[in-house]
Amino acid sequence: MNAPYHHGNLRQALLDRAIETLSEKGVEHLSLRALARDLGVSHAAPLRHFATKADLLNAIAIEGVGSLVAATDQAAEAASGVKRLRAMALAYVDWAMANAALHQILRNPDVMRHASDDLTKMLTTFAEAQRREIATAQSQGWRPDEHPDVLFLHLVSLTAGTAVVMTGDVYRDPVMTSLAKDRVAASLDLFFG
Repeated sequence: MNAPYHHGNLRQALLDRAIETLSEKGVEHLSLRALARDLGVSHAAPLRHFATKADLLNAIAIEGVGSLVAATDQAAEAASGVKRLRAMALAYVDWAMANAALHQILRNPDVMRHASDDLTKMLTTFAEAQRREIATAQSQGWRPDEHPDVLFLHLVSLTAGTAVVMTGDVYRDPVMTSLAKDRVAASLDLFFG
């Protein structure tokens, strides 16, 4: 557990502690009152930043998606098309492995059902960037006869599924011990060619 809060950025301290709580105990154990107690502040102090638990969950999701988008934006250095699409997929999996707790939180339907318009816009923009790269890759000769929606669904399933396998407790022992990062890239390459 974190040390009690001592005059700083209470909003960030609340987010950090909430992420820990969600990772360790799940959304049902998250409350603003408990966060205040953990951080040693008054029960009213969190309300200055988050009026409700839903507001807190949305803020966590925005922080997580923003971090993921920033990680995948670095793939823009790769040549446009299939190379960039591959780099984006690898960046997604790398981000999930480096931020396993946050990745797990973003997959929690109780967290995502509190999505604000801002969060929905971020997710839409992220999906649109992937769809643009699929279109560019197809125009360059990659899987030109496949429907773009099918490729998008496959891409999302492949990257999210790979991230789940690489970060999920249920897979960690049987899979993680034998699945090195280069094998993740090789798996993704079965799709990218």
